[in-house]
Amino acid sequence: MPCNYKAVILVFCLSGLLLGAGCINTGSSPAPVSAPIQTPSPEDLMQHIRAEYPAPGMLYDVNGTRMHIRCQGEGSPAVIMEAGSGDCSLSWALVQQNVSKFTRVCTYDRQGYGWSDPGPGPVTARNVTGSLHTLLSMANITPPYVLVGHSLGGVYMRYYAHRYPDEVRGMVLVDPGSEWQMARTGENFTREMKAAVAVRASLLRQMGWESAKGTFARNLSLVEKYSDPRLPSWEYHAFRALWATEPWFWYSCATEGERAFQVWDEVSRENITTLINIPLVVISSGQEMGFSADPAGNTYANEVFRTLQKEMATESPQGMYLIAHNSSHYIQLDEPELVTGSIRTVVDDVRSGR
Repeated sequence: MPCNYKAVILVFCLSGLLLGAGCINTGSSPAPVSAPIQTPSPEDLMQHIRAEYPAPGMLYDVNGTRMHIRCQGEGSPAVIMEAGSGDCSLSWALVQQNVSKFTRVCTYDRQGYGWSDPGPGPVTARNVTGSLHTLLSMANITPPYVLVGHSLGGVYMRYYAHRYPDEVRGMVLVDPGSEWQMARTGENFTREMKAAVAVRASLLRQMGWESAKGTFARNLSLVEKYSDPRLPSWEYHAFRALWATEPWFWYSCATEGERAFQVWDEVSRENITTLINIPLVVISSGQEMGFSADPAGNTYANEVFRTLQKEMATESPQGMYLIAHNSSHYIQLDEPELVTGSIRTVVDDVRSGR
C-alpha cells in the first residue's frame, strides 16, 4: 500500500508558512563574541546518529548492492518476513521476537529501505523477489520457508511462492494488498488513487531533500510521529534515526508507491489463482482503510479489498481466513499475538507434515 499519511503532516511543518510558528527551531541566542559556538555540520550529526543505530543484522552484497537481513532464533522451517510499502524490517519487531522462540525468523530490507542500499533497477515484483532469493542464498538461509507478507509485501510473497514453489511450505498474509484491487474497483477509483499517490510521492521527495540537508538530524522531533510508538524502544528510535539520516529511504518510499500500479499489472499477468498445496492463513484488519475521500466509494473499495483477501485464502486447499477485529492495517503491531499464533500454526503444520 502507499506510504503513511504522516509524511504529509511533516511536510506542512517544513513549509514556509509554519517555520515561523516554531515547527523547526532554526535560531538560538547570539553567542558572546569571545566564545563562538562551534556547531557540528549536518553530515557530522547524521554520522553520529547512524553510529548510534547500526544495522542490527548482516549486510550482504547482492548484485553490487548491500542488503540487510536480520535473523533470530533457531529451527526449520525458516520464517521470512516481507514489510509493506514505506516500511522496513523494523515493522516486524514484535512478531519477530515472538516467532524466534520457536523457529528461525528473518526480516530484511528491500533495496533503498532501512539499512539496504538503493538498487540499480526499477521496482518490479521480479526484481524484488529475485533479490530476496539471492540474499537468502548468500546468507545461507536454506529452504523450506514459511513466507509472511504485510500489505504490498503480501503481493511480493505470493509472487515469490509462484516463482519458487519448491522452496515454500507455508504462508501467512497480513492484511495483504491485491494485484486486482484497481481492476475490481474501476477506473474512477484508479484515477483517484494515482492522483493521491502522485501528490504523496512529491511530498516524500521533499522530505528526502530535507533529510539530506540535515534538517531532521538537527531536530529529531520532526520525525517523531513517523516512528510507531507500538514498536520496542530500540526499534522505535532506530526507525526515527533512519528517517532522519537516510534520504534514500524517503525517495524509495515515493518510488515504490508510484511503481505499485506497474507491480500490480505485472503480477496480475501471472494470474495467480492457485498456489501449491500449503498451509495458508490470510488475516484481514477489522478497521476500514482510507482508500477514498468519498464515503460511499471508500466503503465499496473496502468491500472489494476484503473480498480479494478472502479469495486469497482459497488459493491453497489448506487456506484459512481470519479477521483481526481490533486492528488497523498494522495488525502485526495492534495484535502481534494473533499474527504470531497464525505463524506458529503454519510452522507446526509444516513440521508435522499435515
